[in-house]
Amino acid sequence: MSTFKTVLQIRYRDDSLRVTCNQYLEAFPSDYYRVVVFLTGSAAENENKTIPADEIISLELNRRQLKGLRLFARRRLREYIDKFEPSLILAHRWKATAIAASALSQSPEKKIPVFSVVHALYQMQSLSRRLVGRFIFKGCCRFIGVSKAVREDVLAAGFGLNPEAVLALPNAVDVSQTENCLLPRQAARQFLGVASTALVCGHVGRLVGAKDQKTLISAFHKLTQRLPSAHLVIIGDGRLEDDLRSQVKSLDLETAVTFAGAQSQAVRLMPAFDCFVLTSVAEGFPRVLLEAMICRLPIVATDRGGIGEVLGADAKLCQAGAVDEISRALEKTLKLDAKARRDLVEIAYQRVVECFSSAVFRKRLLEFIELG
Repeated sequence: MSTFKTVLQIRYRDDSLRVTCNQYLEAFPSDYYRVVVFLTGSAAENENKTIPADEIISLELNRRQLKGLRLFARRRLREYIDKFEPSLILAHRWKATAIAASALSQSPEKKIPVFSVVHALYQMQSLSRRLVGRFIFKGCCRFIGVSKAVREDVLAAGFGLNPEAVLALPNAVDVSQTENCLLPRQAARQFLGVASTALVCGHVGRLVGAKDQKTLISAFHKLTQRLPSAHLVIIGDGRLEDDLRSQVKSLDLETAVTFAGAQSQAVRLMPAFDCFVLTSVAEGFPRVLLEAMICRLPIVATDRGGIGEVLGADAKLCQAGAVDEISRALEKTLKLDAKARRDLVEIAYQRVVECFSSAVFRKRLLEFIELG
């Protein structure tokens, strides 16, 4: 094992990435001291028992302090670097990485590696970020992309990184823990207010442009013309909710579409679905697909980003934005006979166990860290 004994993890805020960020902390042996630093949010907001940390610190920075040179943010973070003298820093997202690397650049005697976790595509494309990356990242940072697509995106940013310094590490899922939290099918449907006889297409995700729920709703509208008993459940919230509700109303789908809002542990409700659908136009690594696979749901998804890496080379993916193609795929999936459905979902379930388990994630992460 390495000599690392203190892990300092930097997060922007406590948000939808909590489960993924927690996985990185949980990957380290129990004798490692885990410290989490939140750049934003109050101590009351960030003190959360679901975060597996020995100590949680909130810098409570505002937007102004997180722009420009971020001198105050760097100074505050250096205080905690000096206090804990971590063996490594795990920085999630751009700002956390930039602040950590800048803070360390002012103390060149501190040879602390920064491992930057990149969760989405197109995070390094702006000119300002490319310039910052060239000056401060090459010496102290290594990168972890949550899919091969994200890894290639990081390498294309022009930071001058050695390819060996950038790892593609898919997020993991605890299969047993996920299965244990699932509601029975009928209980999940009762919670969502969905009829027991409905053919349910389910979707879980933030209501933002990258997820392209507009195309999902359009495809579902075409589906209802052939399968009147079809019902669409959308779990999640976001800035496009009003627009999507207006679209549903304009298509006269209000009784056929349920907006369930954001749900804690949304996966527990997935047994209510007959299939899962993801129509994203950009995806780093859609962890929600792993959860759908554990729920043994057939999946209809688009051919973007890390989706194909999750589902495997044999998956039949739809072109992003292709309303007719997605609608036909939904119809075909909902009409699968029992044997074909069972064979399909069992293969997907085994893929999760073999490729995306917590044990596989832990082994690959620690091997990558120890290379330094």
